[in-house]
Amino acid sequence: MYQERPVLNGLHWVSVVDPTHEDVQKLRNKFDLTYRFQSYVQDPRERSRFDYNEQTEVGMLIWQVIIRDESARTYHVVPVSFIVTADTLISAVPKRAQHVNEELQDLFTKKSKQQQSVITILLRLLWRLNDQYMDQVDDINVMREKLANYRKNPTNKQIEALASLSNQLVHLTTATDNNVMAIKQMKLSGDADSDELSLDKRERDLVADVEIETNQSQQITQDTADLVERLSNTYNNILNNSLNDTMRFLTVWSLILAVPPIISGFYGMNMHLPLAVGTWAWVGTLVMTAVLIFAVVWLVYKRK
Repeated sequence: MYQERPVLNGLHWVSVVDPTHEDVQKLRNKFDLTYRFQSYVQDPRERSRFDYNEQTEVGMLIWQVIIRDESARTYHVVPVSFIVTADTLISAVPKRAQHVNEELQDLFTKKSKQQQSVITILLRLLWRLNDQYMDQVDDINVMREKLANYRKNPTNKQIEALASLSNQLVHLTTATDNNVMAIKQMKLSGDADSDELSLDKRERDLVADVEIETNQSQQITQDTADLVERLSNTYNNILNNSLNDTMRFLTVWSLILAVPPIISGFYGMNMHLPLAVGTWAWVGTLVMTAVLIFAVVWLVYKRK
């Protein structure tokens, strides 16, 4: 859905939700988008990046945004596109990332003592979107601490929850790594007055602040992923030890149950055997069986 929204201070905002081919054609005709920028907008698997076309003076930023699936209580990452001109910001977001447009609406309508540019609005938005990573990592840490509180062995439910956390963190760490690369590309494109992207000192300082925040979220996400991996290794060790105990128990019982058939087999043959004479001869077979069982158990636990 293509929608143009005039905002304060002479700036313009074009909102595109779930961009279709017709929406992309409108953007191409009005803002002279290159074919590469068009492909970025339409690619649902595009990685974070910043690119600037010096001829058309149009910049494009792809940013990985985190969204929460309330039904499954999990987190996903989707790319959103921002196209920047001198006085217009274009946001192309999937429908499930509508909170990005809500944040933009708040930034555009928020009063400021200083004149804000399109780049300033975009960088403030990135700051807010990065804070969402920190909030979700905090939630994941709370769930990880709960999973670390198990009794003797972790349950199947806990194992499934830990696997879900591991999968989520793979996407989160990849997304934060990509966002760090994108903000660095943006910083390099406008780090000096001679660069292709013209940024004033205030905008450069804001880019540096956003870079620091994305680096911090990258490090915290990686630390959380390492902790979850260690917990997963602990689960594996506990389950392996539990399996070893079960196999040892079954082995001991299989040896114990093998002794009575051996004794009864010998004394059930129609031939002369020692201690097989008399009314109480069967007691001798029980004694021999008990002695052999005790010897087997003693040898097994001695080798434990």
